[in-house]
Amino acid sequence: MGDRFEKFIIDNRNSFDNESPSNELWGRIEKDIHPNKASFGLLWKVAAALFLISTIVLLIERLNEPVGPVFSPEFVQAEDYYVTLINQRKNILKERLNADQEKRFLQEINQLDSMYLELKKTYKINAASERVIDAMINNLRLRSDILNRQLEFLENIKNEKNENGDTIQM
Repeated sequence: MGDRFEKFIIDNRNSFDNESPSNELWGRIEKDIHPNKASFGLLWKVAAALFLISTIVLLIERLNEPVGPVFSPEFVQAEDYYVTLINQRKNILKERLNADQEKRFLQEINQLDSMYLELKKTYKINAASERVIDAMINNLRLRSDILNRQLEFLENIKNEKNENGDTIQM
């Protein structure tokens, strides 16, 4: 059978060379050679879209998570009260004192400020410890008390000098 087919091709070679296949035939051949090319590209597009959507969702969820322990509303309110009070007292002291006096008077307060910042860090690390919150509130109270005593001290000096008729230079 192979010999007859070969002989037929040799005898009719000129006929084969004159004819060319139609474009429709080449289209079917190409389709058979690359059957999944279009669906493979679509698959990549879908995979990329799913990856992008899942990444966005994860980022949004991560941004909505609290960054460590959150302070209670009561603590935030107390902190705001004391910080406002402390800042008011500091401003009054700054108005009444020269730079050297202010530095000496506020030295202890500045140390307590540093301690307070350390307590805040400790609170975040130790998962919202009640003891740390108590220490923070005590720190705020202590700073407020120290500033009040300093202002009282300045008032007493002012009153004594007024009673003695001395001039006041603060």
